[in-house]
Amino acid sequence: MQVDESGSYSTFLPDGCLCCRKGAKMVLFVTGICRKTCFFCPLSVERKNKDVIFANERAVYSDSDVLEEARSMNAEGTGITGGEPLLELERVIHYIHLLKNEFGKNHHIHLYTSTAPSENDLKELADAGLDEIRFHPPIEIWKKMSGSSYEKSLSAA
Repeated sequence: MQVDESGSYSTFLPDGCLCCRKGAKMVLFVTGICRKTCFFCPLSVERKNKDVIFANERAVYSDSDVLEEARSMNAEGTGITGGEPLLELERVIHYIHLLKNEFGKNHHIHLYTSTAPSENDLKELADAGLDEIRFHPPIEIWKKMSGSSYEKSLSAA
């Protein structure tokens, strides 16, 4: 483990971060709907609490829009985000299948969530081909993760 001059700790970057750092990761925004009120939420008024889909900054109306955007940037992977993507679990699974079928198993897909998905949901995501999941638990949970639904999700993931 390394400590930088700011006091931050690091070990290694996950595959998803390495891909993103190269600019090779498409951002797939699957919905602006979210039930949380995170203080750090960066969503614009055009997306927040709206059920809209974007591939990078391209509005998505069909699967071909997603695939065209990925091809146009030679995407090596995709980061799935929102709002809360897991409120649209079937949509997320559909896009994971679409991207893996089109670009192969090496197309790296990660997902950001502020929820504590069930073991069954995590299995569905893994079976579809999700490579990484990033949990963003609400701030009020940070000091009491032990025994929480987030701890269970982290263990199951």
